[in-house]
Amino acid sequence: MSKIRTPLILSTALAAAFAASGAFAQDAGAQQQTPPPQETTQTPPPAQTGEPAKKSWGELDADGNGSLSISEAGALDSLAKVFPQADADGNGELTQDEYKAWLANNGSGSKDVPKK
Repeated sequence: MSKIRTPLILSTALAAAFAASGAFAQDAGAQQQTPPPQETTQTPPPAQTGEPAKKSWGELDADGNGSLSISEAGALDSLAKVFPQADADGNGELTQDEYKAWLANNGSGSKDVPKK
């Protein structure tokens, strides 16, 4: 009888091994089909209200040097339009003092022009 039990036990063990490997294969396939959750750091765009976003001098000053280049000022149309006149020394950089002086001589300007 022990001769019959050995093949039976081996057959059972072999069947269990095949069944287990099939189950693992299904789990691996299921994991590959489901993409991992991705964290996003993007912020949604601001709601369109018809008003331009108000930005501070520091927000416009991308390089942090304290003055605005024409490209930095270009982020705000109203400032870009007056940049050549406000840049008193014509060096291509608009300082806060130059801008304040231009405002004092030319009125308060647009509502969306940055304040200090």
